[in-house]
Amino acid sequence: MGHTGHAPLAAYIAFQLTELEGQLPLIATADPEAVHNARLALRRLRSVLSCYRGMIPRLPRQAREEVDWLATSLGESRDAYVLAQRIRLSLDTNDSWKSPEAVHAAVEELEASSARLAAALGGHKRSKRTVRAARAALLEVPAGTKYQPPTADLAERLQARWERLQHSLGEQAGTSDPEVRNAAFHQARKDVKCLRYSVEAIADAFSHHAFGVIQPAIGLQRVLGEQHDAVVATEWIRELADNPGIDSDDARILESMEVRRRLNAEEEFRMAIAEYPVPAPRRALIF
Repeated sequence: MGHTGHAPLAAYIAFQLTELEGQLPLIATADPEAVHNARLALRRLRSVLSCYRGMIPRLPRQAREEVDWLATSLGESRDAYVLAQRIRLSLDTNDSWKSPEAVHAAVEELEASSARLAAALGGHKRSKRTVRAARAALLEVPAGTKYQPPTADLAERLQARWERLQHSLGEQAGTSDPEVRNAAFHQARKDVKCLRYSVEAIADAFSHHAFGVIQPAIGLQRVLGEQHDAVVATEWIRELADNPGIDSDDARILESMEVRRRLNAEEEFRMAIAEYPVPAPRRALIF
């Protein structure tokens, strides 16, 4: 299995915290790319903390709640921005909208709300305190208590994550209820991200075998992300349809676009899961 995962895990955590801290000044300027980068660093950090619980230091309750707050807040800013860009692209595909000003105004408000939240987060002392508290709890501890030497237990932890993913995928396949299916797809999306980032954190411990898990996980994450974005956009458009000044035909066309995107993503998902399934870590990583 190669060298132990002690150093890779510690280095991975330190890198994510450094990346997060470095993005805060840019977030204060409402830079959407900085929001994305910070959110990604937090997602990677939380994936590792969840997957390797008990093998690495545990965040105290207050620090954990602060990390959750920051992750949720960054997610709200990023999600609003992504949704706005998605709708804007849809508007650009057609020049015969009946209420373009009203739709554009709604999109601009999404962008403005994203920027306001980002600016507040980046300049908030609470954000900086959150990063410092996480660093102190995870990295600034006595050497003897930092990280237990990993063994084949690493692969078993990843196996458990993989099994959670399979359960979520089974949930969506076993129902005809759209809400249940979408919720299962969304959970599968979170599960595959956690699996991918947890493997990336200790990839060196498994040599090239880790990429056999990482690469199909990346592909699955992409199509599940598109499916989720289409669902979110559809819900937003249905609410938009009730706004004054929005023509019902415009809302109907926008919704039909997102329905097609969702169906295309689900078809691509079925092809991906059949042709390039994420292998079980227990088999892929232990030789």
